[in-house]
Parts: sequence; C-alpha cells; structure tokens
Amino acid sequence: MGTVRKENEKVYIEGVRKISWDTGEMCEFASSFVSALNSLGDDISYDYVMGTSGAAFRFTLNPGAWDFTNYGILNIAPDRVAPIQRAFAAAGYSYALYEPGSFQEDAARIMGSIDRGCPVLAFRVVGPSDCCILTGYDEGGQVLLGWSTFQDIPDDHNIPPDGTGYFRKPGWHENLAGSIFIGPKQDRPAPRDVYLNALQWAVYLLRLPGIGQKVTGLEGLRVWAEEMTQAQNFPAGDAALLGQRYLSTTINITMLRDHCRAEPFLRRAAVEVPEFQAELSRAAACYAEAASLRNGMDDLISDNFSPRAMQAIGDPAIRRAFADILLQICDCEEEAANQIELLIHRVE
Repeated sequence: MGTVRKENEKVYIEGVRKISWDTGEMCEFASSFVSALNSLGDDISYDYVMGTSGAAFRFTLNPGAWDFTNYGILNIAPDRVAPIQRAFAAAGYSYALYEPGSFQEDAARIMGSIDRGCPVLAFRVVGPSDCCILTGYDEGGQVLLGWSTFQDIPDDHNIPPDGTGYFRKPGWHENLAGSIFIGPKQDRPAPRDVYLNALQWAVYLLRLPGIGQKVTGLEGLRVWAEEMTQAQNFPAGDAALLGQRYLSTTINITMLRDHCRAEPFLRRAAVEVPEFQAELSRAAACYAEAASLRNGMDDLISDNFSPRAMQAIGDPAIRRAFADILLQICDCEEEAANQIELLIHRVE
C-alpha cells in the first residue's frame, strides 16, 4: 500500500503519480488505473491497460448528435463495465464498483480506502472527468484530494491545488457519478491467456456495428467520415454550431489517438507469446500505418484548439481530405482485424 501522511485533518497518500493529457495518456480511466497500481508498488504499463480493456480498439459515435460523451470508458461495449472488469482481471486485481449512495456511505468508503493507502478511482468529481484518482481527504471527508485531467481548467475547477499538488474538491458528492475500489491482488493470468482474451475482445469491438442508436468500431469510423463530408452539418456563418462541431471532432480524434496504443500492445504480445508473432507483427504494422495517417491529420484539422484548426472545420475541401484519411485508417484497422482473426482461428 502507499505511504499515508496525516497533517491535522488532512490525510493523503504520498507521491501518487499525476495524471495529465500532457503525458500523452488520453484515456483517463487507463491513466488513473496505472497511477493507482504504481502507487501500490505494481509496475503495469498504460499500453497494457489500453489493450486489455479494449480502449485501444474502440470507436463510438452517435450519428447526427455530435455527442460529447462518446469517449467515456462506459460507452465502449454493450456491457458497460466490461472494459473495467477486463483491465482489472488482466492486471490481477479484484475490484468493486459502486453507484453513488449517501454522502455518509460514500465518504466513509473513500476515507477507509485512503486510510489503508489505496487510492480510489472515481467518475466525474472534478468537472466532466471521465475518471479521476482520489488520493486524500480533508475536513472529515468534506474535501477530497486527488488528480484529474480537468483540475487546471478554470471553467471546470477554479480552486487552488493542495500543497501536495493534488486537487482540493469540496462539495464533491454532488458531482460523483460512481467509484471503483481496488481489491486484493490476485494471481495475474498467464500471458497467453491474457493476450488471447484481449485479442478476441479487440476483434469483437472492431467488428461490433453498434450499441443501440450508436455506431461503433470500423462502422463508426465509416459513418464519421460520411458525416464530415455532408455540408448540412457545417452551416457557413454559424460560428457557435461550428464550434460545437469542432469540439465533437476533437473528442473523436482522441479516440484515434488511443488507437495509436494498439501497435505497442500488439508488439508486446508478440514478444511475450512468440506463438503469436507472425500475425501480430502484421497487425502491428497495420496499426503503425494507421498511426502515421492519424498524425498527418493534424495538418488538416488538429485537436489543439488553435484558431487555424477551428477555422478548418468550416472548409469543405479540408473536411473531405480529412474524411479520406479516416477511410484509409479504417482500411488499415480492418486488415489488422483480419490478421488477428487468422491468429485466433489458428491457435484456438
């Protein structure tokens, strides 16, 4: 367990690694999970969590809605908690997921975990965080401490950080959307079992056509490409609407950034399970090409919120070129799926 410090009413776990998009770790759940396990003395990589959870292989789109919630870890599959369950199982830990209850119940549970030196993962709490990590409390649980990717954005959190660097969040319970508690460490499954299970899950997510009204996987990429070419979605002169379209586009781009984690995950699997090397080397090469294509998209529409990028969303020619690259990425990922399926059929 982590080292617990007490300063008057403040109790916190010392030295928990910060989560930040500046590190290139865009998935808040995976980054928070890695940070939490690292604080417990367990060396686990971000790429490993991205691959085993399926976040490196997902894409979720709500057609016509330009939905800002597409990215959430709970929106990956029909079984909303499956990515969380898979990440914990592959890491060799049990867990408990709680919906918000009373303040007294939730505060007692969180404080109890922190008192033991074990961070807690939580949804929202600070701004619209998909997931953050709770590392301490103060004032009898009225204030929580931790890390969130949104803690330095004044519109989402305008309270100065604690001296530890952790955020300070009073009134947290009204913004709590759920919490994940790390249970006892278990034996981690054999690498062959972990990777084969993750590869089956990856193909499932890539081939999954939709969840309710949402389209997913490869089909989601195709639908997004089509939406980007439709002029009625981008009315000239409507700055507010174009701004919303741009924000939605950046969220989708973040999912493509997550796909760049597929290549190192597949290469690691090929090393740890040499039996898988032939097909996974080819699949990883497909994802390397997809990552190169994604990087080239920044020359068209970047997700850096620059004036140039926000203006580009209104240019039909730029959007068509952007959509063409999306379809090329889709082709690369489909070939990767083909290679993974060949492997699965060979070894099952």
